[in-house]
Amino acid sequence: MFKQMGRTSQAVLIILCVLMTVKAFEIEIIPANRIVAQIGKRLILTCNTTGCASPSFSWRTQMDNPLGGIVNNHRTYSTLTMNPVSIVNSHAYVCTVFCGEKEKKEKSIKVELYSFPSDPIIEISPSLVAGEPATVICKIPDVYPSHHLEVLLKKEEQVLHEENFYEDDSTNTETKTVTYSFNPTAEDIGKEISCVARLPLPNMDFEPKERVTSQKLNANFGPQNTIITASPSNSPMEGDPLKLTCVTESNPQPQIVWSKHLSDESIQHLIENNVLSIPRAHFTDSGLYICEVINLVTNKTEKATVDIVIQGAPNIAELSIEPSTTVQEGENVSIRCSAESNPPPKIILRRKSDSADLGPYSEGAVLQIPSVTFLNGGDYECVAENKFGKSRSEITLNVEYGPKNTMISVIPATAVKEGETVTMKCTSSGSPAPVISWKKKTATGESEKIFQDATLTIQNIKSQDLGLYECEAYNQFGKEEKAVELLVQVPPQNVTVLVYPSENVKEGETVTITCSTYSNPPSQMVLKKVHQEKEIILPSVNGTFILYNVTKNDTGRYLLDVFNEVGNNIKVIEIAVVGRLEKPDQMIPLIIAFSCVTAIAVPVVAILIYVSRKAKLNGSYSLVKALRLKV
Repeated sequence: MFKQMGRTSQAVLIILCVLMTVKAFEIEIIPANRIVAQIGKRLILTCNTTGCASPSFSWRTQMDNPLGGIVNNHRTYSTLTMNPVSIVNSHAYVCTVFCGEKEKKEKSIKVELYSFPSDPIIEISPSLVAGEPATVICKIPDVYPSHHLEVLLKKEEQVLHEENFYEDDSTNTETKTVTYSFNPTAEDIGKEISCVARLPLPNMDFEPKERVTSQKLNANFGPQNTIITASPSNSPMEGDPLKLTCVTESNPQPQIVWSKHLSDESIQHLIENNVLSIPRAHFTDSGLYICEVINLVTNKTEKATVDIVIQGAPNIAELSIEPSTTVQEGENVSIRCSAESNPPPKIILRRKSDSADLGPYSEGAVLQIPSVTFLNGGDYECVAENKFGKSRSEITLNVEYGPKNTMISVIPATAVKEGETVTMKCTSSGSPAPVISWKKKTATGESEKIFQDATLTIQNIKSQDLGLYECEAYNQFGKEEKAVELLVQVPPQNVTVLVYPSENVKEGETVTITCSTYSNPPSQMVLKKVHQEKEIILPSVNGTFILYNVTKNDTGRYLLDVFNEVGNNIKVIEIAVVGRLEKPDQMIPLIIAFSCVTAIAVPVVAILIYVSRKAKLNGSYSLVKALRLKV
């Protein structure tokens, strides 16, 4: 039984603990106390709950007026934000919270408003002049509620005027104005006049409840005794700094305007400041400077002047060419130079040159060049000089003209060997620079354009590259041509040897050996018979060798040497002479051909007929006689 009672007690304790840990449903508004808010600022009301997992919030005013704010609901709290606070927010706000369908709680809080955002503003009109009436105006901006406003006007510690707005019934913020008129005396200059504004709202805690603005009384006069000081002097050197200071007596501070009297009698406005600074004085800064002082309060004006003269070495202001820096041959040209200096400079215009002959020259501001030529092109200089020094300036005259002095240079030479590289360079003067192109004469005599550039390079030159090459230089003002003959030296090629009637002949017959070839320069030919102890040499006549009445002694090996200064080509001929001629055999030529380009096409049949009929032609040789010429 005691055990059963123990279990019952434990259950009761557990239930009591659970009941104690569950919080009751509550609601509160933060801030909880009386709210005093300033119009124009931000105010946030927070409605917070405890003891409810999913509360539902709503806000309203007690008089069901517009909220004048933004509601944001969160899980266990809700906010009402007024930003900015305005006059419509002067209400008691009620927060209603539902927890489930049955539980409901409400809480309210009153929002009271005021506005006292800034210090008073003092205006004095017109500006104080001793002995003349003046009005002091004090403005208190955006006050609410104004029926509690109190305003004092004081001079030092003396109260000049007091005013309140107890009967004011304004329902919104307003700027309130207090006006006071008095006659200032000379003793008032420098004293302080103050506007004190108070807003003593009962039972409302805010700061400040009093705002004060003060202003010193001041009298106006001037301008008077205005002078100008120039530093370092009225005649500084060109390039030095110059400072002009305008000094005057005036209250309030006057408006100071600098101007300059120009040579055409007009006035140039410069700056509005008491100091006119010129970091680097220039000759054009010379002139009469005027300082004009204006007191806008007293409506008085005073002027002072100073004459500035800038000294120094000449400075060339302009160097020009008319009609233009680029002209065509035959035009008339004027070169003009102007310089600034004090004292005035001496000006010389001349062609700039390293040689003794300077060309066009003028001791003055203008240099005339009638009917210019390309030789007048180049740099011209203007020299301006006085006792402080000299200066120079240059300008370039460009004279446009057609190509001139066109020349061709050939490297290594105009005559080259086949396979070499030749470079031909064409130069020409002209303005604008001429365009260079190359042409070559064709077999028909016409010129064919082959390349456009100043330098023409032919690598691994061949015989077909020889010929007349023309360089053409041209621009829009004309053209000029030069030509060069390119010779290609070729050793003997395509050597053809013809033996008539045959390499095998009988005693008593006549043997004709004819040789043709291509070469440059033309080849020479020598026929040599190789002997055991001696060598027989026969020269040719137009490439033809004749052996008259051959005998068995003429049998043997012959070397035909074809050569020029570039190279040579040797052909071997074997001739066999047998018994006497019984019956003329049919003449069958033997032609030995070698691969080369044939330069001279000689009809073989014509040569054979010619040789057979003119066996004893001058220049033909008898082998018997030739054998006697031992070398």
